[in-house]
Amino acid sequence: MPPAPDLQPVLQAYANPTAVVTNEIMATVADEIATTAEEIEDSKIVEELLEVITDVQQELENATARTCQGGSANGRTCSMDDDCPGGSCSGSTVLVIGGICSGGSNDGGDCAADSDCPDGTCAGGVTLPNPSGAFRINYVCPGWDEGQFEPDYLKSCRGGANDGSACADDADCPEGTCVEARPDSANGAINLFMTLDSAGVGRVVWGTANNCQYLLPTEGDDCEAAGCSQGSYDGGVALDLGPDWVNEADFRLPVTFVLEGNLGLDGEDFRINQSFRVDVGVESFLEILVDIGDPALTETFNYIFAADLEGVRDATGFFGCSLEERRCFEQTCEGGANDGNVCTDDADCPEGTCERRELFSW
Repeated sequence: MPPAPDLQPVLQAYANPTAVVTNEIMATVADEIATTAEEIEDSKIVEELLEVITDVQQELENATARTCQGGSANGRTCSMDDDCPGGSCSGSTVLVIGGICSGGSNDGGDCAADSDCPDGTCAGGVTLPNPSGAFRINYVCPGWDEGQFEPDYLKSCRGGANDGSACADDADCPEGTCVEARPDSANGAINLFMTLDSAGVGRVVWGTANNCQYLLPTEGDDCEAAGCSQGSYDGGVALDLGPDWVNEADFRLPVTFVLEGNLGLDGEDFRINQSFRVDVGVESFLEILVDIGDPALTETFNYIFAADLEGVRDATGFFGCSLEERRCFEQTCEGGANDGNVCTDDADCPEGTCERRELFSW
């Protein structure tokens, strides 16, 4: 297993930009910033990678339990205090791999503790107390077949008279079962390495994508309305999920990406060697790390896209920019209680106005 990358220098570059941005610098890098932002947004590579990580996190959560501390069930796996007569569910964290409910309404279902098996017990799993270490995930990509959005896509009979035939449910498989077929390896794959942190995914994730192919619906969640674009990525991947990662739905801090490879969209490739950030809790937020130093990371600034706001954060602070207008400016309150303060609109300036003053153009 390759060692985890050290992303601290990149994180420090975001936190402490060192460049002083001028019109000469922007004239050199503005077109590249605009193109990179467009390619990242259009490729949807962020969503593809985070979906894999979130799925792994969910699987780990489903397989995680604690142990009873004290009482008649001391040391047994649990998920709540009711599982521990005379004690509490507060002992060490354990990961239960391969647990299956025996009996009860969830008979045969996956489980991590008896509480996952109403009227039954969780048995047969391998219990890993205080799990740590690293593991590898191999995700076969969905490919470009537009049929993948159909509910019965790639289901086939396993066993019985119709073994291997397409099916919608078990009724189509006499004496067999209808199961999801294996994804096609020709669609490419994402191979990621992750660490375990408190039985969850650790903050640094790294690996490669090997010509991972996926569809990008133009509108909605499938290709029926306006069709799909064909996306792909081939290259290296490194992410820092931040200190408080839980899952995509609950996340509130930026995820830092480093990509070095080729983004593909409808047959056209774009070479990317870039670090950028997204905040999955904020709509349309993208922060690109612009590195103009030699050696790398010795002179950097951040270009930020946030909803209708664009701007630069450099060694002097934050100021607004417009790549389309090819100029940068500062906005401050004129008059009122916040006179002289930085603002984005009049709402930031009680009893005053938010005025724009051009800094430079290129």
